[in-house]
Amino acid sequence: MNEAEEVDLSSTLREQVAAAAQPMRLRYIGMSLALQLVLLAVVGSGGYVLVDRVRQLDRSEDGHATQAAALVQRVDALAAQNEQLKTEIVNLHKTIASTTSQDVLFLKIILLKQDIDLDLARTIAHHVHEYALRFGKDPNLVLAIIAVESQFDPKAVSPVGAVGLMQVMPHWKKVLGINGDLADPEISIKYGLQVLGFYDEMYKDPEVVLTAYNRGPGPVDKALMRGTSPTNNYAPQVLQTYARLKRLNVESAR
Repeated sequence: MNEAEEVDLSSTLREQVAAAAQPMRLRYIGMSLALQLVLLAVVGSGGYVLVDRVRQLDRSEDGHATQAAALVQRVDALAAQNEQLKTEIVNLHKTIASTTSQDVLFLKIILLKQDIDLDLARTIAHHVHEYALRFGKDPNLVLAIIAVESQFDPKAVSPVGAVGLMQVMPHWKKVLGINGDLADPEISIKYGLQVLGFYDEMYKDPEVVLTAYNRGPGPVDKALMRGTSPTNNYAPQVLQTYARLKRLNVESAR
């Protein structure tokens, strides 16, 4: 065999070896990229290191730039979603941490109404916790309203016909589509907070909002149009009880 034939044979063998190795090489690259994507989902913020690795593969593997670029985009998207999820979790923890627990609400109810039935106190604490969180209200304020409105008596009826813990007027049953009994603690708390929310949107000022909840919007609007204060002694009572309940949180944290 002469030198030229040896060179041709060597070149041919190298080409055959390279051709045979190429599918294995591509499978390795694919498996490596897939593994990195899986690791990204597991390690969270550490996934940004994998982005750099994918980009290195993109630069080093000629002929696969388009595929690698697409994978980089997918990794970037996953990393962004991961960061967004972490932010949402942190915010959720803050919300939960700032919300008074049912057990604390139960104790506060007993403090405000020492002779209350304990099962009723637990029921009120449960629904105040649930609906205050749902409607974005401070549960301490809800307890203060209940204390002043009904003294935690779910069967209380005012001289003008307001019913239940939060003294909801019967005409709200038609407005809000209430099917249940206003004397039911859950119904009263749920829809009482919705009524309070309406006045929040109308008046903004906390004292005027509470006054409207107690007197209705008609007398409040008339007083405001005359340039006089619409408030009575109701809002100060609620706010004083509210401040007392909030102080308990600060004192217990010391």
